[in-house]
Amino acid sequence: MNVYKYKIYTIIFSMSKYYTFVERTDGFGAQFQTIICSIIIVESDKQIYVHTPIKSMEHNYDNNPEFLNKVEETMNVKNHYYTDEHNIKVNILPFSIINIFENNIDVYVESASMFKLKQIFRENKQNPYNTEYTNIAVHIRRPNIHDNRINGADTKDEYYINIINTIRKQHHNDKLLFHIYSQGDSVEFEKKYTGDDMVFHINECLFKSFTGLVFADIFVTSASSFSYSAALLSNGIIYFQSFWHKPYKNWIVLHSK
Repeated sequence: MNVYKYKIYTIIFSMSKYYTFVERTDGFGAQFQTIICSIIIVESDKQIYVHTPIKSMEHNYDNNPEFLNKVEETMNVKNHYYTDEHNIKVNILPFSIINIFENNIDVYVESASMFKLKQIFRENKQNPYNTEYTNIAVHIRRPNIHDNRINGADTKDEYYINIINTIRKQHHNDKLLFHIYSQGDSVEFEKKYTGDDMVFHINECLFKSFTGLVFADIFVTSASSFSYSAALLSNGIIYFQSFWHKPYKNWIVLHSK
């Protein structure tokens, strides 16, 4: 362990053995990423993670009162850890936990805790794909009503189309299905992304989309925490669009511009 990392660990893990993540109010991907990073770092230091149920999250477009329950069900973390309902004195981890994780991502992605989180995520779900095919999930981030930034949502369609064509050539002996996950006008997507091997998941339920990204044999990410969290949980081949979060060493890193 380097000195810098040791000093951070000393600051974080000096008060109690029980820790939870810092509360957030943004989207599913960003909050799940924080939880994943928190669990892995806490357990790597032989401390105990306590899950605080999520109280607020963006992208509940229909104002569904069951939205947060569905969030917890999809993450499937709550049923496997202590929660704040157990009246345990818990310390809150700093937001910098994400930077600590990414600075040591190659170790943490290969940890026992990550393997466990992958199993936990899958245990209450079925593979949504026809396994007779090689299924490629392509996440195309586009602006939505809760957006406060354009970065990551402005990647040109040509970027994704080039990757799709590359995969077609590399896997020309396989039966391929490309699954396009995005938001917007489905007709416009069908005009741009052509071929008999295309399946469109436009404006689909957030939870179905995230599950599809995780279970895909090949996953083409966008520059978003939604993609990033799914990539961390994936066992597939990852084509990673470079942005401010650091990639795992085995991902294929691409630049959109």
